[in-house]
Amino acid sequence: MKLLVMSDSHRNIDNMRQAADQTSPDAIVHLGDHIGDARKLMQQLPDTVFYAVGGNCDFLGSGENELFLTLGNVKILMTHGHIYGVKSGDARLIERARQLNADVALYGHTHRASLRHVHGIWFMCPGQMERHSKNHAASYGIVTIEDGLPKCELKTLPAL
Repeated sequence: MKLLVMSDSHRNIDNMRQAADQTSPDAIVHLGDHIGDARKLMQQLPDTVFYAVGGNCDFLGSGENELFLTLGNVKILMTHGHIYGVKSGDARLIERARQLNADVALYGHTHRASLRHVHGIWFMCPGQMERHSKNHAASYGIVTIEDGLPKCELKTLPAL
């Protein structure tokens, strides 16, 4: 199973679609900030499974703050990250992932792509879907689940 992980799309639906076209995912994860973008992409890709959480720029009631799913025997925590203060550090998110015995924790909010393995848990922030300049490409993540094990990687779209 291949998950395309995106966050902080901020109305860059064309970039989201390009990432989906490049990766041919089994499911798409949107980690908030403009969760409506995920809904628009869902209309374009009706045969793709979507998971989404709300972010700090989303209206109250537009999505859960976190989801915890088991896919292919891999336990995955999905959150935007603002409720865990990830811009100031990831200690609270690490503690939450450990409480849930997660294998993977996916979060956004920082706009900076990051991938770390801490306490046996993969922590991935896919960055943001906006291309600011020729030096700043939009980024996203891929989580591939095979034989009950996750493989995590970060990717970029070509810069402007």
